[in-house]
Amino acid sequence: MRPARLKLAAYNLQNLGREDNPNGVYERKLEYLTGVIRELDADLVAVAEVREEAAFTELVRALGSYPESLLSDLTADRRQLQVGLLTRLPVVERGQWHDFPAVLPGSDGLASLPFRRSVPWLRVRLADGSTLQAAAVHLKSGRPEVERVPESELPRRREVLGLALATAGRVYEAAGLRCRLDEAMARGDADHYAVLGDFNDGPESEGVRVVRGAIATVREGGGSDAELLAITDSIPEEKRVSYVGWGQRALLDHILVSRGLHARLEAAGIETGLLEGLPRYSAGRTNGYPRSDHAPVWAVFDLSELRGGDA
Repeated sequence: MRPARLKLAAYNLQNLGREDNPNGVYERKLEYLTGVIRELDADLVAVAEVREEAAFTELVRALGSYPESLLSDLTADRRQLQVGLLTRLPVVERGQWHDFPAVLPGSDGLASLPFRRSVPWLRVRLADGSTLQAAAVHLKSGRPEVERVPESELPRRREVLGLALATAGRVYEAAGLRCRLDEAMARGDADHYAVLGDFNDGPESEGVRVVRGAIATVREGGGSDAELLAITDSIPEEKRVSYVGWGQRALLDHILVSRGLHARLEAAGIETGLLEGLPRYSAGRTNGYPRSDHAPVWAVFDLSELRGGDA
């Protein structure tokens, strides 16, 4: 009998929509992305940078192998980007996290802030009968938010202050996401947990560490039971690249899973070959792009050895 396995994947589609990809580029892009996702053959896929709901629907239809899908609600995000989940696993429950708790500078009480991009999640039934709650994320990029700094300020000051805003916003959202995850774990909503998607930050960044729960008080001799672990640690360092653009090669896309699931990690990879030969990306492009400037990240787990859960 073939052993029971689970494959997870995360893929930033880079502006999937007709308006961003005119003159036949959209059709080429959709065909390309469909081919990549089919080749991944994952049981659950998190996708980012969906620009139009109709495009997400067309992607799901073109794939034809994911009977269950969920697209995040539109928010006040300037770029109107949405995040989605696709799965062929039985769905037990679905939902979205729209806001999160935060303590703002100068305030002693808790405030409720909206996620820049709502966080969709699915609770699915795995082949061994256990449940997995998977949340898809797309955190704020490192682009300085200069538009929020008065134009009367000097350009350099606007850049510096805008960068501080972007960085702080990303960490705030990471902490809020971790709070929502802790709530789910405390309720025992699932046996295993995963957060996957574009974090717009590296594996050692504060944002990723906060979502992992790596800052939590640890037990003697090991980490917290609630800590998530990165699957990319098992990938050779020279291959830990999921994004090429703006003069950088970086690992921005992550799959973080709870300990019980991570213990059954069988293989992991990043399809870095898809990034070779990419032209330099420019934010001012008006003719679209028929591929993506991100590579999908994936992980395979051997469920035949799973015993019990994490919470």
